[in-house]
Amino acid sequence: MIFFKILLKHYKDYYSHGLHIIKYAGVVGVFGYPIFYFIYTKIIPQTYENLSIRAIATLLCLLLALQKYWPEKLKNYYLSYSYWVIFYCLPFFHVFMSLKNQGSIAFIADSLMAVIFLILLTDWRNTFTMIAMGGGLGTLLYIVTTPNPVMPIDYVQRLPTFLLILLGGSLFKFSEKQTEIRKQLFAKTALAGSIAHEMRNPLGQIKYSLDSIEHALPTPSSRLIDQQLPAQKLNTLYHHLAQGQLAIKRGLQVISMTLDEVSSKTIEASDFVYLSAAKTTQKAVEEYSYETEEERNKINVVVLEDFTFKANETIYIFVLFNLIKNALYYFKLHPEATLTITIQPSTVKVKDTGPGMSEEALSQLFQAFKTSGKSGGTGLGLAYCQRAMRAFGGEISCDSALGEYTAFRLQFPPVSQTEIEGYEANFLEQASSVFQGKHILLVDDHATLRKSTRHMLQPLGCNIEEAEDGQQALAKLKQRAYDLIIMDLNMPVLDGYATAEKIRAGAVPGAQFVPIVAYSSESAYMAQVKTQKVGMNGFISKPCSQIELIQALQEALEHAAKQVNAGVEQAAGCLVGKTVLIADDDAQNRRIVRAYVTHWGMQVREAEHGMQVLERLQEDGAVDVILMDMQMPGMSGIEATRAIRAQIQYQGLPIIALTGNFTENSQQSAQAAGMNDFISKPLEALTLREKLVEHLGLTTTVVPGERPHEGIALLKQTPDSETIAVIAAASVPVSASETTSNASQRTQFLEKNQFPVLNTQRLEDLKSISPDLLEESLIVWVAQIKRLSQQIKASTNNQQLEDMHEALHSLLGISGSAGAVALPQFIKKQVYPAIDAGRWPDTPQWLETIESLSAATLHAIAQYQEKSST
Repeated sequence: MIFFKILLKHYKDYYSHGLHIIKYAGVVGVFGYPIFYFIYTKIIPQTYENLSIRAIATLLCLLLALQKYWPEKLKNYYLSYSYWVIFYCLPFFHVFMSLKNQGSIAFIADSLMAVIFLILLTDWRNTFTMIAMGGGLGTLLYIVTTPNPVMPIDYVQRLPTFLLILLGGSLFKFSEKQTEIRKQLFAKTALAGSIAHEMRNPLGQIKYSLDSIEHALPTPSSRLIDQQLPAQKLNTLYHHLAQGQLAIKRGLQVISMTLDEVSSKTIEASDFVYLSAAKTTQKAVEEYSYETEEERNKINVVVLEDFTFKANETIYIFVLFNLIKNALYYFKLHPEATLTITIQPSTVKVKDTGPGMSEEALSQLFQAFKTSGKSGGTGLGLAYCQRAMRAFGGEISCDSALGEYTAFRLQFPPVSQTEIEGYEANFLEQASSVFQGKHILLVDDHATLRKSTRHMLQPLGCNIEEAEDGQQALAKLKQRAYDLIIMDLNMPVLDGYATAEKIRAGAVPGAQFVPIVAYSSESAYMAQVKTQKVGMNGFISKPCSQIELIQALQEALEHAAKQVNAGVEQAAGCLVGKTVLIADDDAQNRRIVRAYVTHWGMQVREAEHGMQVLERLQEDGAVDVILMDMQMPGMSGIEATRAIRAQIQYQGLPIIALTGNFTENSQQSAQAAGMNDFISKPLEALTLREKLVEHLGLTTTVVPGERPHEGIALLKQTPDSETIAVIAAASVPVSASETTSNASQRTQFLEKNQFPVLNTQRLEDLKSISPDLLEESLIVWVAQIKRLSQQIKASTNNQQLEDMHEALHSLLGISGSAGAVALPQFIKKQVYPAIDAGRWPDTPQWLETIESLSAATLHAIAQYQEKSST
């Protein structure tokens, strides 16, 4: 057994870098064995054939080929399984069949093929072992199943040939492996050398920054006393901290790009964007990690005529870094040399007045692993520059005069104005879908700059409000929720840094994590460090183009969303393995809650009514928390809670109420019954997670940028009679035959009057968990909203208050779950309180308003479905 374990270990080591060859061998076997059965029975008939043995081989190979579809718990046995499949299908099968056919020419050829395949599929130890054992078992089976077994002389005479193929093939394979090892060693040596060489500059810059920070710090003391730093020294600390962080960022990019060059990884054109040659080149020059200020002064950028090109910004900057680094390397021996980068139509020219290069050096300049006299260089840098420029559709060339100059020319393909305009129009259209309906607070003390910024953002369909300083911004935040803040840094009264710090510290409850983007003319790399320190999410340099502004804002929103998702994933670690009992009479609601909690790793039990909750607890008392709908048929959530609290063993079981309309009376009833907390429907993922974490006694870390979704708040939280009339008047009358045009006009009317119809973020949250569930839910919600709207109208006409109460309650919860905003808010504020109190509402035109808002909601959902499908 020990011997076989050792053999199997060598076999597994042989496939430690991938299983593709086994899978493909399985594919060959699936087709090969049936095909040869047909050939040997119909085309070239042989003495002996056995369909069962070939069918077994085919089935075994089929399972090899379908490795991707193996259950996860069985995939660990795939390699062991493949070992015995190879054993059966090659040495055993072919020896047995060859002997049964008296060593015919066809089966001798098959045996040779089997030996070659075996050499390819196994290491040499297992190759010899399998042939010895498989051949022995095949021979034994032949003897047992044959009345007068005879060893075919032709077959026996071929054994030396088989042995020679076996030995020669194994030796050739061993030699090839040694060659491959040497190649890998050479590549690794080159890679290590290249990374070490390329990292000298950023590591040197980090060391310089740390040394400078050390010098700027006050003199240490053994006593724990506060020490003051002068403003100039504090600014110096930020300066060197920014330089150090930038050096780390560029160093990581160097490593990544060096790895890409060694592996010849494709540069993806999908990452290309339209860039300004002047602005991007100037950015590269400013961000380069110079060893001294004197080095920086040797670099000059001259813009004869700016142009636009399409490329990956990071890669283009890396190309310039290589050219700057190479020039500065030789400047140490030529202190008078300078470097000038000239921007002219479709060309960036990088020319230095250094030592120049010989014709021989020029001819080998862009070859990998070739350098021009630099100690420690690997030559990967310029080879990568050439590959990058070709990926951009351009070219890099060099001319030089020994002792005079070296000039690199980066040639880019021209980009037409029509192409740029088309890109900008498409970009604005896509950005509009992100910013539509978003509320943005623009904080700047310059009215002209606020006006120009508003003008750039106006096409996006977002709502923009303004503040002249940080103090006004805080006051506005207390009045309403914003999706994004654009903040100037240098302002009177309260500057951008102090304002951001106050927001993050909780000066305005609920606004701690709203994304904040700095918009300033301060030096970019310095201000970025400072803004990160106070918790801002991005930075934009003044002045900037419309596209640059929108891209920066969009990145800030996406970054904040990722942080929220990271918080959800972090919470999943706390909730994994906990069991939640979901009690709700609506199956769709249960499915949605189940999707969220199972995504966090929780176990789920379900109940449709209060009595079933008690039954579930009796069946399985191992429940950690109950999510209880308050209004269920039969035994309600309140009644079920009282029954649970009457049992001693469930006194400490957390019960969280779920309700679409949590009034003060229902809240008191829930608390009196023994419920621990409540969550309003429609459920928000983050709110649900936070409540579960809180009541299960777990802890989780608040992630910067994380903020519970508050939906899209109406500007008027409690609509007055004039507002109600405005809503009701939107595209009235409403009829079953209403046209799409009317529905669209109603939706636009409501949005224009700042009454958001649909919160698509709620739908996107569910989509991120289960796209199929969202698609199914939308179909159910649409049907239910239509049905309940008709039921409400019929109950009103028939003056059936009880039926009206039930339908209204259902519409309130379902419309909210579907992401509706205006409809459930109107019902909750203006209609439900009266119906819940047992009387008809006195709000004017309330039924017409519900019909109007229901139609607008259905139209908005249809628009969302159409957009999602495309």
